[in-house]
Amino acid sequence: MRFLRGLVTLAITVCVALLLVAIAGYGSSRSVADQRDRKAPAKVFQPFGWQQTVENSPPGPATVLVSGDGWGMRGVTYRAKVAVVGGTGVYRTQRYRTDVEAGEDVLLSPDGTLIADGFPRPVPRASGSTAPASTGNSDPAIWFTDLESGKTSRMTVPATGTARPVAFSPNGRKILVQVASPPEHGPWNGGELDLMDLATGEVARLADLGTAPVHRAQLAAFSPDGRRVAVQIGDSIHVIDVQARSSRLLARVGPDRRIAGVGAWSSDGNRIAVATMSGCSKRCTSDDLDDRTWQIDELDAETGAPSTGSFDRLTGSAVRVLGQTDDGELVVVRYRASGDAGIDGTGEFTVDGDEADETDYRAVHEAELLGLSPSGKRRTLLTLPPGSRHVDVAGQLIVEDRFGGDSSRPMPWPAPFWVNLGAIVVLLIVAWGVFRIRRLTR
Repeated sequence: MRFLRGLVTLAITVCVALLLVAIAGYGSSRSVADQRDRKAPAKVFQPFGWQQTVENSPPGPATVLVSGDGWGMRGVTYRAKVAVVGGTGVYRTQRYRTDVEAGEDVLLSPDGTLIADGFPRPVPRASGSTAPASTGNSDPAIWFTDLESGKTSRMTVPATGTARPVAFSPNGRKILVQVASPPEHGPWNGGELDLMDLATGEVARLADLGTAPVHRAQLAAFSPDGRRVAVQIGDSIHVIDVQARSSRLLARVGPDRRIAGVGAWSSDGNRIAVATMSGCSKRCTSDDLDDRTWQIDELDAETGAPSTGSFDRLTGSAVRVLGQTDDGELVVVRYRASGDAGIDGTGEFTVDGDEADETDYRAVHEAELLGLSPSGKRRTLLTLPPGSRHVDVAGQLIVEDRFGGDSSRPMPWPAPFWVNLGAIVVLLIVAWGVFRIRRLTR
């Protein structure tokens, strides 16, 4: 009996010690570094399944967003969760009732202070309570979540259809928005491309995207000064003057070439990166998709003429450029296809027989974040947790090449009420057990 009593005492001591370590670790991770010196971590870990939300415990400016199929990024009540890695190393989650893709329909602002998405959520009233997002207005809208306060705001678009964010301007003050009627399955048809001013709420229409399906991962990109937007309309790339609202044809690129992503412009604003795909285009399995080759070259932003030099080729089902460093290195997401993805005999990309976009949640098995230098060198910029399918990085960190920072593991606290309640119940049961054993031994 004395042995049993000692064993229970040891168990209590271990539990309390682990709790104190978790709390202490959480506290220390918040003081890792000044936000001005923050870097994207060298490695992102899987968040806890109960990781506290952005709304209930704001993490401050974030460095990275990750979404995927890991146990910490899926849920029961909420279908998907985006892991939000704060600049001080803390982990939080943004939760959704549908599959989402970080960096494509859930965007991180360049300074890491805002998350933009097109998914309805409760919006705070003046009294501090919340009301359903659909109350009072059925216009398409974009929701913005402040990572410093946890509060959500809603901005509408005077159009018909559904809105989704495309890209933040480099200073974070404006955002490109696509408005279209999404199909039940498959890529969105063009619709329109709008420019939203976050300070005034003003919305201006920049381009008619037509009626053909678009590749949302390679749809449009801001120039570094925010004055121009490159947009792909069908097989052509256009450059739009944001102030004058004027558009000019830059180049016709064909069906297998496209703007390389939201970070396609060079840091000096003189060139635009385009990705050219070669490989299987009909009756392709997922293995065939992963064997496709992507060559990233650049076009002169004024003439559309090919620029000299190119970057190392990549294989994969798709690629997407998030940005370029001041030294000219491309920050690229490489995607691997899920086992259910393929291309049918008509050339349509499908998942389980349904039309899909190449970077849809169900079409991707995993993603990598790579750096490609003009000299041909390649490096892994960020190690993602197992099951990661999509990633986004704060634009300012990309431009200044701030990668390889400290990698903090997520801490279990702060946690939702039910987790705290469960921990208290367990401790009470253990304490009651100790009390009973001590009484019996007497």
